[in-house]
Amino acid sequence: MSDPFKKVVFLADEFSQTLARSTYQALEQYNKLKRRTIPGGIRPFYEGDLRVVTQRNGEITPEVLTTVRGRHTYVFISPIVSNGVHPKYEPNIPIMRAALIADACREAGADRINLVMPHLPYLRQDRRTHIKATGAEKREPISARIALEMLYASGYSGLITVDPHFQQFRGFVPRGMYGEAPTARVALTSYIQRAFNPQANKRIGVISPDFGGGERAEIAARDMSATFLALSRKRRPKAGAIGDMTVFLEEGTDPKEIDLAVIYDDIADSCGTMIKCAEAIRKLGIDKVIGVATHPVFSDGAIQKVQDAGLEMVVSNSIPLGGEQEGIHVVDIARILGVTLHCITTGHGSLSNDIFDPKRYQDLERILST
Repeated sequence: MSDPFKKVVFLADEFSQTLARSTYQALEQYNKLKRRTIPGGIRPFYEGDLRVVTQRNGEITPEVLTTVRGRHTYVFISPIVSNGVHPKYEPNIPIMRAALIADACREAGADRINLVMPHLPYLRQDRRTHIKATGAEKREPISARIALEMLYASGYSGLITVDPHFQQFRGFVPRGMYGEAPTARVALTSYIQRAFNPQANKRIGVISPDFGGGERAEIAARDMSATFLALSRKRRPKAGAIGDMTVFLEEGTDPKEIDLAVIYDDIADSCGTMIKCAEAIRKLGIDKVIGVATHPVFSDGAIQKVQDAGLEMVVSNSIPLGGEQEGIHVVDIARILGVTLHCITTGHGSLSNDIFDPKRYQDLERILST
């Protein structure tokens, strides 16, 4: 029997196959819950629909092994270059991989090509920075713009990424390219409440490790019905190094009244800021401190540093970590992506309700897990 035509097809590089499969399953579950029909139907996810070969000289050659002519394709890409217990994060090669897969789909006649890349590298480089001594702008690229223009030029007409570093990244999305940025926050905060406060009897305080993430941490505190406790400010004696960490308590708050401190950030990179912030928070008399971040980049031996510091962390699976790591709790974002893709593919539903409202998301978690 020939494979019946389905309008929507998922493709995934070898590092995104688990997330793509889980997202497909979540999309199907949510579709049944909402009793909506995806126009043209969705083809079941098959790992063998895409093959990416790395040649001996390092060049990448992707091949699409299913028909995409006239279809809406969703290409899942992870910013890593090796599998195993300790996958290697790499910001450059995966973007090239994504671009070549898009061109392969375009050459094969795909109708619309959408990139699903939960962590998109270079979005932190969204402006020219300054020389601290003089205040003059450095002669730097605005790399976020270049990355998005490159992806658009390769054939992508849609982008789905999770918790971009700053929302102004939308200003760099080229006209003609649709951008959607769901948040993993509701999944992360739901997990914290279940795993660290199951009886709902702990007093939780949320801290931003820097001034720029204050609003992000404040919203997370609201999601958990917690106290927005403090902002932290780090002093950098030089690039990549962290000196003193100063904690500025929110007016009217008392650390002695907090049982659990949650340091909330979007990216866990070298984790030096997270560890310094945890040390400063413990000095205020709060014994239980956890770190939370959407994107576990974990560069430069960060996991070992976090473990040596005795800091537990809650992260999403926006970047695969390989095997289990002691003290690192990984939260699945497949439901977040499934709801997002349902809204995009059907034109129905509300992202602001189901994956930005913590109470409704927790209800959805319970329904879809039964």
